[in-house]
This record gives sequence, structure tokens and C-alpha cells, in this order.
Amino acid sequence: MSTQRLTVTVPARLYQRIRTKLPRRGVSQFVAKAVENELFQLENASQDPVEDWLKLRGRMPKFTTKQILRAIDKGRQ
Repeated sequence: MSTQRLTVTVPARLYQRIRTKLPRRGVSQFVAKAVENELFQLENASQDPVEDWLKLRGRMPKFTTKQILRAIDKGRQ
């Protein structure tokens, strides 16, 4: 896979959040994935928010009702 260097400017508060959450070697991969996700949204956006949600739901991991209820219970503790 070929790569291209890109220089971007972000607000200092965003940079600090990135630095505290990601190892130095993981920033490029994280940014590339975030840009890819945003481009996907732009390219596949429609004027119907319900249609957009259904498309997004198709990309999300599948959870059983039991898993969802367990997560809700965990969040309430």
C-alpha cells in the first residue's frame, strides 16, 4: 500500500486529546480511518436521515438483545 504525507492543522485541544489517547505510532492510522469514515458518510449521504441510519446500521457490529440489555445494566451501575 502506498502512502502520501499530509500536513494538517488541528486545534490544540484536539491535538492534546489525540496525544493522550493514542501512541505516537498510531496517529496516522487513526486519522486515516477517521477520514475514510467521514468520506464514506459524505459519499453515501442522502437527504433522508432514516435511510442514512439504515445504511450506518448495516456497517455496525450485530448485538443480541441479551448483549444490549447486559450493556444497559452495566451502564446503570
